[in-house]
Amino acid sequence: MGLMTAAVALPFLMAALCAALAGRLGRATGVLAALAFVPALLLASRTGGETLSETTRWVPDLGLNLVFRGDGFSLMFAVLIGVIGTLASLYSVTYLSDRERFGRFYPYLLAFGGSMLGLVLSDNLAALFAFWEMTSVTSFLLIGLWHTRSSARDGAVKAFLISALGGLALLAAVAMLGVAGGSAQLSQLDLDAVRASPLFVPALLLTVLAAATKSAQLPFHLWLPTAMEAPTPVSAFLHSATMVKAGVLLVAKFGLIFSVSPLWSGLLVPLGLATMVWGAWLALRQNDLKALLAYSTVSQLGLLVSLYGVADAEGRFAATTHLLNHAAFKAALFFVVGIIDHETGTRDVRRLSGLRRALPVTFVVAALAALSMAGLPPLGGFLSKELFYETMWHQGPLFLAVAVAGSALTFAYSARLLRVFTGKLSAPKVPHEAGAGLTVPAALLAGAALLMGLWPALTETLTRTAQEALAFGSYGGHIRWWHGVTPALLGTLVTWALGAALVWRAPAAQRLQERLTPRWNANLSYVLILTLLNTLASRVTARTQGLALPDQLRLSLGASALIGGYAVWQAPQVLPRLGTVPLEALPVAALLVAGAVGVALSRNRLTAVVLTGLTGFGSAVSFLLMRAPDLALTQLLVETVTVILFLLVFRFLPGVRDLPRTRGRLGLDLLLSAAAAAGATLLVMASLRFLAPPISPYYLLNSYKEGGGKNVVNVILVDFRGFDTLGEITVVAVVALAVGALVRLGRPGQAPPEVDAEQLAAPAPRSRP
Repeated sequence: MGLMTAAVALPFLMAALCAALAGRLGRATGVLAALAFVPALLLASRTGGETLSETTRWVPDLGLNLVFRGDGFSLMFAVLIGVIGTLASLYSVTYLSDRERFGRFYPYLLAFGGSMLGLVLSDNLAALFAFWEMTSVTSFLLIGLWHTRSSARDGAVKAFLISALGGLALLAAVAMLGVAGGSAQLSQLDLDAVRASPLFVPALLLTVLAAATKSAQLPFHLWLPTAMEAPTPVSAFLHSATMVKAGVLLVAKFGLIFSVSPLWSGLLVPLGLATMVWGAWLALRQNDLKALLAYSTVSQLGLLVSLYGVADAEGRFAATTHLLNHAAFKAALFFVVGIIDHETGTRDVRRLSGLRRALPVTFVVAALAALSMAGLPPLGGFLSKELFYETMWHQGPLFLAVAVAGSALTFAYSARLLRVFTGKLSAPKVPHEAGAGLTVPAALLAGAALLMGLWPALTETLTRTAQEALAFGSYGGHIRWWHGVTPALLGTLVTWALGAALVWRAPAAQRLQERLTPRWNANLSYVLILTLLNTLASRVTARTQGLALPDQLRLSLGASALIGGYAVWQAPQVLPRLGTVPLEALPVAALLVAGAVGVALSRNRLTAVVLTGLTGFGSAVSFLLMRAPDLALTQLLVETVTVILFLLVFRFLPGVRDLPRTRGRLGLDLLLSAAAAAGATLLVMASLRFLAPPISPYYLLNSYKEGGGKNVVNVILVDFRGFDTLGEITVVAVVALAVGALVRLGRPGQAPPEVDAEQLAAPAPRSRP
């Protein structure tokens, strides 16, 4: 097993181990969980510009293999996931309460980390989509971890529904790319064939939709703020370098295919800039620190999408540089907000001030991270913002003006976040500096943001290695502090001036925001759409499933007749062959018909039960005539058990009564019955020989040679149709789980009690120095 395969597989294996040992280890499970990301961290040693490839054979005959490709960009992303995942796991050891269900939290966290690593490193289109969907499922579990809170349930469902929409779009996109490009591997697609294919534009549009849903671009940004109901370590992991960056990753990688079209940049650059400005505008008005960071993440994701949407090496270089910086300062800020909430019992800006005196270390960490987010020197965010401005200037002065407006708002909400550390000390409870378990992870990330600013050559090396390895193309520029008097520098000065004005006139800006707040927003639209869908579904269900049983049977019989007619239309040669039915089958057919007609005409319950068994035993005889004794035996056992069950509940069966029908309805029923019988017969006859060449000789010839079994039916079930059998077993297992869950439910109608966040994230016991 190679290092990349181990990096993807180990989190899943450790998730199972953590689930088994969490009851004994308690909060120390987080230390065990952190070890799952060690292979991902070791990938840092492989980021030397060489592209790695590892293949795990899965189903070679179908071309299904797990292929992991480690170019510089993918490896950089994987290392980021490993770093943030390790720090989030260690941070949670101190942050979470002893009442937390560690047997759920850490397995969910590790399964999500493994899914993200698989998404980043996968080169197989099918596997890429599978890992994409796994991130949606695991993030649903993490966001809804505190499921006794209605807000957590709402946030989890909202994130899942929007991600599911993007997942459907991505499924269609990768299918089109595989068909047009002639390969199931991303790196082996025939790009010329893809670009010449009529599927190119639909695949491009579907990719944009998938990326927009996952990276919270307008109008799909509404899921990300409500996802903040998850515990702070989860928020730091999901919304700094992992889940929300999945859409950015898709834009970056698939941009190599679609960027030749002006439609690609024409959609993504305006969409990203609009998301950046709108997210920053909403962040400025938030009173909850975590909500402020949520909307700031929306804004920063818009910045990244706009840069990767630019179809040149300069934009991608700037995007990768900012991606590194954003992962550092945003995860650090989430950890800082967790410390504030942990120590003061609130995240409300209006109830906090003067925390610098009580939390000096946290203040330094917060200042470094927030100033980097605001784009101030000497931090890494300043350098990436300069590259951002330079790229937007080359797109046009209007693009630069929008970028400056969004950055000015970023400056203002960064200052609003730091305001809790200024002034006179005020908090719901007297805070103390957090322990090393909370401060060290945040300090390390803030230090990384500072290092990337003080050592621009290192940042340039990391970015250039990632860019060239992914064939983004070489970029001749350099990351340095002084580039002369450029439009980017002038944009920076205007940003600082506008940002300072917004901070100085904060009350006036807040009043302006209140006046400009529209009546409708994305959340209201989401609720309206969801309500309309539920109403439509209820009406369709009532019109179809709510019908009386006779009416539902009439619809089924009519459908059977239509299907039979379609079969005859596809294979008209079936009609002359109807006379070729073997004579020995006629008595069995008469037996079956007699039993069915007898049940319909029966006036006695016992007679109806006996005649029902007659049809089943007749089916067993027909299997014997077709030389299938194992199926005949199965049918006999089923019919015997069924008759016994009927007899056991015989006294509870309703009496047999005539169904009241008019003469017209009776004639319609007779006509539908005859048509359905003819249709079913024609369908069976057509499917035997005429719709397609028979496959049965293949099974007879190859069952022993390839399957190693003399029982052809068993070999078909276990080997040739193993996936069908696996699916059936899975369905049975799911039904068993559902039945078990229903049995364990309490009294119906009893809602779970609401639990406040402070009860679940209560401060862990601290040892006094």
